[in-house]
Amino acid sequence: MRLRTLAAEGFRNLRDLSVEFRSPAALFYGANAQGKTNILEAVYVLGTTRSFREHHPENMVAFGTPRATLRGSGESQGIGHAMEVVLEPGEAKSYGRDGSPVSLRDYVGLMPVVVLSGEDRRLAAGPPRHRRDFLDALSVWQRPAHLDALMTYGRCLRQRNWLLRTEGTGARELGAWTETLAAAAGEVRAARRAVVEGLNEILAQLGEAFGSGERVRIDYGQDGPDDLKAGLEARAAREAETGVTAHGPHRDRIDLLLDGRSLAAFGSSGQVRTALWMVKLAGALLLVEKGAEPPLFLLDDVEAELDEGRVGRMMGLTRERVQLLMTSTRPLTSSAGPLQRFRVESGRVVDGGE
Repeated sequence: MRLRTLAAEGFRNLRDLSVEFRSPAALFYGANAQGKTNILEAVYVLGTTRSFREHHPENMVAFGTPRATLRGSGESQGIGHAMEVVLEPGEAKSYGRDGSPVSLRDYVGLMPVVVLSGEDRRLAAGPPRHRRDFLDALSVWQRPAHLDALMTYGRCLRQRNWLLRTEGTGARELGAWTETLAAAAGEVRAARRAVVEGLNEILAQLGEAFGSGERVRIDYGQDGPDDLKAGLEARAAREAETGVTAHGPHRDRIDLLLDGRSLAAFGSSGQVRTALWMVKLAGALLLVEKGAEPPLFLLDDVEAELDEGRVGRMMGLTRERVQLLMTSTRPLTSSAGPLQRFRVESGRVVDGGE
């Protein structure tokens, strides 16, 4: 969905936020700590129901207000849509789509969002779960029904681990959960492999388009055998000791490679930044190629990630394919098409322009 309007009430420090997007690329600029990143976070929560900065919804609600409400409108395949997310203390959330309350499963998928922010350094050097989450999110954007497989696997994993830690658990009950777990695991892994294959193809194209002499790739290492059920049965004695499921997608290893070597171990700070924005941009372009809804690509603190020349080339590459929202301390120039600019000051958008 191409986002046309964004409004926020009671969210972070944003005050009376109401923005209309007239261009496929927009820049929010201003001094630090004015609320620029909060605007991108609002867009991300509206699209995904989650923050890219933290896990507790109540922390996004402005102090002294009972709730935060985010609203957006846009078009998808010529049809207008409205979206709403309400956050309340106690980690409660509610979702609305076209004026009606809906479940999480029916909400996600309308507005895919990919973000690159300072927190994404963990995608390169953090625990593998961050990279697994990235692949899983792209899988759900491509096919929202895949959320069922992910939720089923998570539920089965928690139940199976509980059974492993519970004395007197019957082999039949454990075996039934193992069977369901293995079936969901197959779906999760098939989707991850497809995403990795697509990302690597686009990363190769981006390397050529931007004249980068370094090759960025994603390596997917499966934990355990293809026959997960048999693999877990073979580790039954070990699992009984540890109380933890020994193999599965929750332990898969995903690494970012630079010229065939670990980016985290061998990449310089500049190489890590370049690789990360290429991976995130590849994720946005992959959704376009796979026929998902046209995504938004959010780039926080663009000056820390790219020089103005690369920003221009990126805008040219994404034009008419990806809606681009960026933040910066300066009103950057652009020779790659229209760029709508919004100045942010003390939580308000005080002016804008082309």
